[in-house]
Amino acid sequence: MAHADDGVVQTWLDALRNLDVRVKKMFGCHCLYCDGVAVGWIDGSALSLRETGLDYLPDDIRRPAPGDSVQELVIPLDYAGCEWLPRAVQDTAARRGRS
Repeated sequence: MAHADDGVVQTWLDALRNLDVRVKKMFGCHCLYCDGVAVGWIDGSALSLRETGLDYLPDDIRRPAPGDSVQELVIPLDYAGCEWLPRAVQDTAARRGRS
């Protein structure tokens, strides 16, 4: 894992500006929190969002297999401006907050 530069982190935060999000440097990257719930990581330039079974993501976002040790969706920086992204982060926080 690699710390993203400040510009990349800001790009992701700008894409999520209407949500209650924050980041914290840890484990060599930035942990992303939404509504106080850890939902993923900003690593390099990608956002790794925890897999929670969202069914409206683009088909080219690779889903982990059930047996994979890492259950995260790797979202490239190119998707930072997509309208579904804030909903995905918010829904991930809601689903993880219930578990």
